[in-house]
Amino acid sequence: MKKFGYLFLLMAISLCAQKRNNFNFEVKGNTYTGIGNNYIADGTGTFAGFGLGLSFFVIKNFGIGFDFDKAYGNVKEQSVFGNLHSPQFTSGDIYAFYRHPISERFDAEAFIGSGFNSIVSKSNYSSKDFREGGSSFILGAKALYGISSKKKIYVFASPKFYFLTNFTEMDDSAVQKYYAKPTLFNFSLGLRFYL
Repeated sequence: MKKFGYLFLLMAISLCAQKRNNFNFEVKGNTYTGIGNNYIADGTGTFAGFGLGLSFFVIKNFGIGFDFDKAYGNVKEQSVFGNLHSPQFTSGDIYAFYRHPISERFDAEAFIGSGFNSIVSKSNYSSKDFREGGSSFILGAKALYGISSKKKIYVFASPKFYFLTNFTEMDDSAVQKYYAKPTLFNFSLGLRFYL
């Protein structure tokens, strides 16, 4: 029942945003790279994939957005990541943003949010996939450039940092931090369409 309530709320908000001509959706290409001292940075290569986004303005230049992203990577160091292969990173995010117009065609956004994430990897020793997941805190920015005369289509570039908290429990606090608190740098290029 709750799922229907959330779906109804999302649709109602979307319809209201459409009437104000502030509702938009995005398609994008993504890369994710582990940074710092953690098992993703040391154990995997760069993930590459795609994403979809929806956002709308709530008050003036402030708004809310939702992203779904999926990316595919490879294991570069099995002694760190485990005897696994073909990892897939999936992320679902909700964020608040502020948009600042810089010129007639150029705008910038800053955003903060949170979400869920999971990494699913294949194993040679089991028919079941190895799954791990957790939550994320997100900080990012977006540069947008209008390519249509009526400001309906924009190209954008977006750097974003994911501070993950995985559901991993280790006895040693240093090992716990290494495996449960990875940081990812995400870079996206895409198109935004206003309805």
